[in-house]
Amino acid sequence: MTDQDFLIPARFSSVGLYSTSNGISTVGSPVKMKILELLSRQEMAFDKLVENSGRAKSTISVHLKDLAEAGIIDARPDPIDGRKKIFYLHSFYLGGVDSGDRGRFDIERYITREFPCDGNPASLYRFILSTIRLNLMNEGITINPVLHLAGLKAGESLYHCIESRTVEGIIHRMGKFWVNNGLGKIELERLNPLTLNIRDCFECIDLPIKGEPACAFESGVLSSLFSAYYEQRMKAIETRCYAMGNNLCRFELTEHHGLMVLDAS
Repeated sequence: MTDQDFLIPARFSSVGLYSTSNGISTVGSPVKMKILELLSRQEMAFDKLVENSGRAKSTISVHLKDLAEAGIIDARPDPIDGRKKIFYLHSFYLGGVDSGDRGRFDIERYITREFPCDGNPASLYRFILSTIRLNLMNEGITINPVLHLAGLKAGESLYHCIESRTVEGIIHRMGKFWVNNGLGKIELERLNPLTLNIRDCFECIDLPIKGEPACAFESGVLSSLFSAYYEQRMKAIETRCYAMGNNLCRFELTEHHGLMVLDAS
């Protein structure tokens, strides 16, 4: 099980991809995507789904049956009224494909024409990552949830590199590690709530301005590192980003009370 930290977007993708216990499932219906967007925010009873979707009961009933048969959602008895069901996500949202987003920016402006041959590993890895992301974005493919999951796993492996007895010590060691590996410059903005700024962020500084946060991998890493330190589930929420037109990336750490869904693995 893992956290579904990235909500299914309210502006639906043409096709949503979900990892279920039965394998990978695709969803292309706008009504189904609306149902899944609602359930990604909270568990919901049938009547509430009908109310929030603006669709007829018979329509929602048919789509819920299809989603349950595909293993994307599941239901449990309502603890107050056993005759009713509470529906919830039983899958991991992997991302989506939206043909309307294809060619929305000039990809040639963002990919280095001639990469410097100076043997700088950090620059090379950043170039590789941004080139992959840019080409996916140019084809209308979103993989932020998968990147976040990868960041959670990476954070588990990196924690021993920055471990300390105090949060200030953790941040100090993180700062040195980030700079030494060309990941950016970490600054502590405040302790309550714990807020970190990252300048020259390796994940998003080379991406076009899209008006929304892009540091899915970084937020996963930070969530994992501070979950390990505080010994409770933490979530790094990105409130500023180079991809939003800001001059830094800002993350606020908070206790995570999100939904638990099926692990993509």
